[in-house]
Amino acid sequence: MDINKQIQLASDKIIEEQLPTMVEKATIKMLESVVQDMFSSYSPMAKSIKEKLEAGLDINLQRFDTIDYNAIVANAINENIVQQVNLEPILKLTQNAIGFINKKEIDLSEIVEMVKTEAMEDSSEQGGEISVHIKENTEYKWVEISLDTEGDLDEEQCGLMFIFSLKEGSGTIFSFRQRDRYYDTKQKDISPARLTALSILEHKIFRLYSAQVKINFDSDNFDTEWFKYEY
Repeated sequence: MDINKQIQLASDKIIEEQLPTMVEKATIKMLESVVQDMFSSYSPMAKSIKEKLEAGLDINLQRFDTIDYNAIVANAINENIVQQVNLEPILKLTQNAIGFINKKEIDLSEIVEMVKTEAMEDSSEQGGEISVHIKENTEYKWVEISLDTEGDLDEEQCGLMFIFSLKEGSGTIFSFRQRDRYYDTKQKDISPARLTALSILEHKIFRLYSAQVKINFDSDNFDTEWFKYEY
């Protein structure tokens, strides 16, 4: 048997019968590789899509944290509510209840004063104290605030807790929790059922969250005492 001749015959047969299929498979594999490279997260096309998304959403996805998801959802809910009740008479009636409909930013000191005012209005005493706890996280650039109209309470005992970002271009609340004094041992995330039971003060601060109002971190040390002045 002539081995070389047999190899040549077999090669001719394979080339004639199978080469088109082999070329097709190799071409498909090559094209799949090219397409995968095109749609890779590091490809120019992916970067272009990302830039368009950022422009459309008006957020920087490079600084987007999963914890900010709550803020985006809250903002979407708020915009929908405003669209649904965009009638001036209704807005006037609801403004005192939910507060800050047109407010774009607020100082942290103003929020503390809101708590003091609520404490004074709810008390028959001439003087008292509120609870304020401030924890700044410099690593993740956020501030955690715990507030209550009653004085001398620990952080988890406070009726309200929220966290707002210190990142450039943000300053908004991305976490909001509330504690029912009679049923909860610590603050819990807001649910639709809990939202309906919020006090006026809690509604106002929740509105800062839902409307994504910017909070200016103007101080980390507050006088917690309040006094009623009679003239």
